[in-house]
Amino acid sequence: MQLPAVDETQYEPGDVLVAGGGMAGIAAAIAAARSGANTVLVEKAGWLGGMGITGATGLHSFFNIFDAHPDAERMRLVAGIAQELVDRVEQLGGGMGHVRMERGGDFVSMLTPVEPEAFKLAAAQMCLEAGVRLLLHTVVDEVRSADRHVEGVVVWNKAGRSLLRAGQYVDCTGDGDVAAYAGAAFEHFKPGERGAYSAGFTFRLCNVDLAAMEADLDRRELIRQLAHAVKPGTRSPDVVRLGIHMKKLAEAAGQSVPRGFLSSSLRPRELTYCNCINYGPNDGLDVEALTAAETTLRGQMFDVADLFRGHVAGCEECYVAGPAPAVGQRRARAIRCEYELTQDDCTEGRQFAYQIGCFGFIDNSKYLVREAGAYGIPYRALIPRKLDNVLIAGRMMTVELVAHNSTRNTTCCLLCGQAAGTAAAMAAKNGIRPAEVDVERLRQQLSDDGVLLAPHPDPLPCC
Repeated sequence: MQLPAVDETQYEPGDVLVAGGGMAGIAAAIAAARSGANTVLVEKAGWLGGMGITGATGLHSFFNIFDAHPDAERMRLVAGIAQELVDRVEQLGGGMGHVRMERGGDFVSMLTPVEPEAFKLAAAQMCLEAGVRLLLHTVVDEVRSADRHVEGVVVWNKAGRSLLRAGQYVDCTGDGDVAAYAGAAFEHFKPGERGAYSAGFTFRLCNVDLAAMEADLDRRELIRQLAHAVKPGTRSPDVVRLGIHMKKLAEAAGQSVPRGFLSSSLRPRELTYCNCINYGPNDGLDVEALTAAETTLRGQMFDVADLFRGHVAGCEECYVAGPAPAVGQRRARAIRCEYELTQDDCTEGRQFAYQIGCFGFIDNSKYLVREAGAYGIPYRALIPRKLDNVLIAGRMMTVELVAHNSTRNTTCCLLCGQAAGTAAAMAAKNGIRPAEVDVERLRQQLSDDGVLLAPHPDPLPCC
């Protein structure tokens, strides 16, 4: 059977094509368009934010993990477009900025909670204001390339199959689809292999008396993480972060429970994001495994509600709602790049001459950045090997597992996306390869646009 014909005239050629509208893709598209590039953003869903907003329990983290080291100073690590998004969400009534952790600060010291629907709107507004052309409900179907050069991307949507051409491409698909289809080298992680990851699934737990829940868990010494803040539309501080010792709860409940439980709450009487159930590790490119994850985790979501109804005060009449639209597979491919961050780079807090930003959160409680510091991200970490007009940003950018535990996180994806989009616009304007971009000019542009190229002291209030 022959594939439907590809319409090569529907879309005019542009300067920069960003594939994937998750955290990295949002920032890349905004940055490219603001830099003067004719930019199109292709996203398979009907909204922006990806699993970074449908699966995350908060944006982790704009700061160093200062509570992990005695007497460490708070350092600001991320700003730029990432901070603009946080500000816009707050303006829309869906956030409260950065919140200091009261317990569990040795894992993440500052939480940035954002309400998912407000974030989706903020991201769309900022893209459109920048002049980005959005193609939602559109998937990458094929990549046409020759001699290391991408000539066009075939996309599919309800209009059929169409060809999109651009001078530069930024792959923010999460799994590196564009780069891989174009011939970039990559690692593919399968079950049983080091580096394989599970699929997660978040949901809202509604009609919860949060004060009663907190008091009960606190009395039983079950709280691992805790933070309070004044939520949008309210006047008094309320729970915005709650982590639970599930092993202890299992002993009290006398039944099996999820291994962990982290949640954020943006609204009264609900845990907006419950992150506690996983499937795998599995192969993120195996559709049957992803299908099994969908059916299994949707059932487990109701089991969690039953557990809380029966064993935690304040949850007697709770119910689940607002589940993620799909499971969030944390890893499938890692694209091999000109430089690949290592575990030691991250944990030792190494800095690089040509870094385009810095980061400090590692989503693995066994590892921390030395002395509550931060590591730099070199520009070469965004340049795939074997391709001459593609940049990447997002969760497929590192191979080593512990480095990936860090770089796959939301805020790191945002800062790398801004750098990749800015660099792509510079390359398109000058008709050069991304590897030929003047990195000092790139760094200056990023700095002018609010990006922090190195940690910036940001002391806590004295009182």
